[in-house]
Amino acid sequence: MRKLSLTEVGLDDNMLRALLNCCPLIDDFIIEHCHLMTKIELNQSVTIQTPTLQHLSYFGCFREESPVLDIVECRNLKSLQLTDMRICEIGKVQNLWESIPKLLAIENCKGLQEIDAPNLVSLEYDGDQIPQLKIAKRSRQLKKSEICLDSLKDLNAAWFGELRKFLSKSSSWSLVFLSFEECSEINMKDLVLHHTVSTPKVNDLVAVCIESSDKYPTLLVDALLWSCHPKRLILKSSIETISCFMDRLMYMKNWTCHGSKHRNSQLKEVKAYKFDSEHQCVKLESGELAMRDLTETETVSFQLYW
Repeated sequence: MRKLSLTEVGLDDNMLRALLNCCPLIDDFIIEHCHLMTKIELNQSVTIQTPTLQHLSYFGCFREESPVLDIVECRNLKSLQLTDMRICEIGKVQNLWESIPKLLAIENCKGLQEIDAPNLVSLEYDGDQIPQLKIAKRSRQLKKSEICLDSLKDLNAAWFGELRKFLSKSSSWSLVFLSFEECSEINMKDLVLHHTVSTPKVNDLVAVCIESSDKYPTLLVDALLWSCHPKRLILKSSIETISCFMDRLMYMKNWTCHGSKHRNSQLKEVKAYKFDSEHQCVKLESGELAMRDLTETETVSFQLYW
């Protein structure tokens, strides 16, 4: 057997160990909502013979009383996906980081504080809170790094300060996805108190603004571009909010043209695009949005040159 998938199976630790001992050549292992298991040991010891395991996916039950997963060393692991679970202290997973897979995906997990993985190539994080996660600087092979934060509410200067601090832990992010259920007022003066790290670099910043007051989008632009400098800002929102974003970005660019030393004056050029029916970028013509219903939802891509 090369692949094993367990979903909602009443399997305890001993039963799992016996099962895996019967599958010495397994290389793809999926565990989903198996509530009786408390510990999984994946190594080449006598306990569980899984020297060929390459792909492990674990889906927890997402309950406060759910068991803590203790992952032990697995030398041949190439990809690891952890969803809806608590992860034990970093000391217990240190062996895993030494042989960490090249692909790591974490979704709605608690307890993981540091990834010290020099061989990591791809990292994906999905949750509703900024993680307390440190990415070791020696992870130099990291080519893809994505973070997705959903259902965000009541954002303030302190939150954007935490976002900037977290993003600065990696030299560059491939994608940062932020979904706002609502946008509250942001005091930009308070951001100065959190200005302790250099502005992180991001390839794509995707912002989905579901609701927003007409006076807040300008502050949201300032806060977003204070927290990171994206090469491309993709915004999905109402035409009204998109128009406010566009006006603010052009204002920032013009400050640069006049030699301003404003904190956002590094923005040198802005180009706006929309997506056609085939999801291809086409230039957004000047005044085009003014002819649209302000409550209509649209997706626009801003190419930003710093």
